[in-house]
Amino acid sequence: MNPFMTNRLNAFFALLIASSLVAGAAQAASTSIADTSWTATGAAGIISGDGTVPDSPTGNTQFGYVTTAGGVYGTSPLLLRDEGKGTENQTNGSRIVSSAFSALANNTLTLHFNYVSTDGRGYNDYAWARLVTAGSNETAAWLFTARSENSARGSVVPGDVLKRQVDNSLPTELDAVLNDGDSIGFNVSSTEWSPLGFSSGYCWTDANTCGPSGWINSAYTFASSGSYYLEFGVINWGDEAYDTALAFDFSGLQGANFTNVKTVAAPVPEPETWALMMAGVSLMGFVARRRRSRVV
Repeated sequence: MNPFMTNRLNAFFALLIASSLVAGAAQAASTSIADTSWTATGAAGIISGDGTVPDSPTGNTQFGYVTTAGGVYGTSPLLLRDEGKGTENQTNGSRIVSSAFSALANNTLTLHFNYVSTDGRGYNDYAWARLVTAGSNETAAWLFTARSENSARGSVVPGDVLKRQVDNSLPTELDAVLNDGDSIGFNVSSTEWSPLGFSSGYCWTDANTCGPSGWINSAYTFASSGSYYLEFGVINWGDEAYDTALAFDFSGLQGANFTNVKTVAAPVPEPETWALMMAGVSLMGFVARRRRSRVV
């Protein structure tokens, strides 16, 4: 073969190899969960952004949420130490679970979360997001946690949630990287958000910082190939008063994939209705230790 043809063939094979590498890199870059369907236990739904929880960085017109308002018992995969006040530790909550999807080792998964709480100061409502191995239902990775107990110190996220597990042999750190490793404070602002139900517009105490955390980016690189599903949830702590919610979003989220999700969050009441409800609950002994204040 003459040198000219040899050079042409070498260039062709080099281009072919380079194209394959680029395609492989693109395939390994990310995994899509846009086509997954979702099922909720408790209270969840999809909603458009507003002044309290604006649209996420994805640019989607709607995003999902789970809330303790209208939640049920027995939804959390975590067993935490009883360090709070109230009659018991975790009470009612909600979770939402995706259908199974496939991922390759070194794929990345990017999610966005916004934690919104009206509680805190010993009543340690918390949220979690985890990646679960389909089939075994074992936790493959912790993607996000938040807890209102730490709000006064500006450390709501990740909130040391995993460090408070009863079993000290379990992981205590997140597997995902939040906000590219930058520190996360608490965005003190309005709590007027309909998924918070009767708690919307209120805060447990002025000394605490209620409100949304702001949208937080969670990035996870898969350690191994397999079939997985996602689980997001929130829990009340100590009682069922002063609710907490978790907004979530991802690239390609479609409202049509939330047909198995029934929104059951309570409507926002007038202040007089809230006062009457809280007075009645206090008489029953559930929230006698609570004080009410309007968020400015």
